Amino acid sequence: MQNGMRRFSPLLAPWLCLVWVLLWRSVEPLVLVSGVVVTAAVLLMFPFSPVRSPLLVRPHRLLGLAVYLVWDLVSSGVRVGWDATRYGPRTKAVIVEVPILVDRDFLVASAANLVSLAPGTFVLHIDRPRGCFYVYALGAYSSDVEPHVQGAMKMQVRVARAFGTAEEIRAAVERAQRFGAEPSPVEGRA
Repeated sequence: MQNGMRRFSPLLAPWLCLVWVLLWRSVEPLVLVSGVVVTAAVLLMFPFSPVRSPLLVRPHRLLGLAVYLVWDLVSSGVRVGWDATRYGPRTKAVIVEVPILVDRDFLVASAANLVSLAPGTFVLHIDRPRGCFYVYALGAYSSDVEPHVQGAMKMQVRVARAFGTAEEIRAAVERAQRFGAEPSPVEGRA
């Protein structure tokens, strides 16, 4: 090992082999052997450092995040369906800049992925140096893009509450309030 970098992961290797077999849709000996060779090559050529990030899971907050996500998926799906039916190809969209409220990569990536799950929204780019990400949002018919920004910030707060440390939750809530996304009293508690 050099500089704390691991060269082999016993948990990652079987997954890479499985992906290889699924890509080839075959379990022939040549596919299996080549899968082992490709897996070894990938793990040797692309070393990775172990993740040393605390992952705290709060079951009640995770349940709240899941319920909110289901609601967001359903309401966004209905909204996008209505916009497609009503406006068709004239449906308008915007790209909004949303401030990043948390510092840990896992929380940023999780929030961006959950925002992207909802129909009609997609995180186009995460700009860590500027501390923002850009969200493509379908169905913006007024000059008011604040609901899209507020929704993305609220998702970040919910993700921080489900997986973050107490300090990360506090920082996310403070930043959200500073940028105008005022959490409800239930969301405001750490």
